Amino acid sequence: MLSAMLLASCASAPPGPSDAADDTNDPYESVNRVIFDVNMSIDKYFFEPVAEGYRWVLPTVVRTGISNVLRNLKGPLIMANDLLEGNPQRFGDTFGRFMMNTFFGLGGLIDVGTDAKIPYHDADFGMTLAVWGVGSGPYLVLPLLNSSNPRDGIAYGLESYADPVSIELRAHDMGEGNYVRLGVGLISERANHIEDIDELKRSSLDFYATVRSLYWQSRNADIEAAKSPSNPAQPKSVSYDPGPAPTATPTASQTTPATTTADGKAKAD
Repeated sequence: MLSAMLLASCASAPPGPSDAADDTNDPYESVNRVIFDVNMSIDKYFFEPVAEGYRWVLPTVVRTGISNVLRNLKGPLIMANDLLEGNPQRFGDTFGRFMMNTFFGLGGLIDVGTDAKIPYHDADFGMTLAVWGVGSGPYLVLPLLNSSNPRDGIAYGLESYADPVSIELRAHDMGEGNYVRLGVGLISERANHIEDIDELKRSSLDFYATVRSLYWQSRNADIEAAKSPSNPAQPKSVSYDPGPAPTATPTASQTTPATTTADGKAKAD
């Protein structure tokens, strides 16, 4: 879940319905900021140094393989949520990717699905509840979990026990594998986004507010994509790239100078 926050911090998605309500949907901001600062201290003094060591020890090809395996292991959980959301097309994509990567990609080490032009998407029970019409509630910052809300926090707790891979590991007395999977996933994601997070911190006047806003945008884009699978919102990105401020070209009917706007560009997953 920390890795989810980090990805959200790096994401730039189309404006969603909660964008304008970011500030008003944070009634516990004073408490949230305290927890956020603690989380960032833990990241600074533990996760970031470990991630840097992880990246220094392992070559890129090995780290890529580990990331591919971890993402492939999410396949059964994503398929379950695709079905609960009533998205057969997305279920078919996930099923195809999972089978190809598992059997032809050496257990997921090689992302054969992407080479076969099968798109990847994420899905979780929080998104499923949103598709069913359950509201998110206010913005919450949870210890270690970071950006969340009551709906997604409860959904994560339920999902952690219902994950098919986790169930299978526990059934074979290999429950420790779940902790290994979680720990490696956290470090892998942090290692993938060291420069992105640093750049986001440097370019943000208020890092807390930036993370909150990007979290809502990314989360809303995920949910809209699940609601409209035929026209997905492409919510995921893997890096934060603050682009230059483009100048709007005035038309003949305009009498005022063109204004400039600055946006963040999202690099596709």
